[in-house]
Amino acid sequence: MRKLTEEETLKVIESARRSNAADTLIEIDLNAKLSMGENAHGRVDGCYVQAWVWVNFEDAGIEVEQEAA
Repeated sequence: MRKLTEEETLKVIESARRSNAADTLIEIDLNAKLSMGENAHGRVDGCYVQAWVWVNFEDAGIEVEQEAA
């Protein structure tokens, strides 16, 4: 697989954001990174959890290379 261009990377991120609003599969590794943060009132009452969201290249508008037969 070739490396995605910056434009393609942005397309994948935008597609993930769109699909995340629908019913999607989100995977979380057991060793996922956590990012603690304070809310507007200075309390730590949650955190961000690193997660994986599958993005189909066709859904992101990226042409899929066909494998040689």
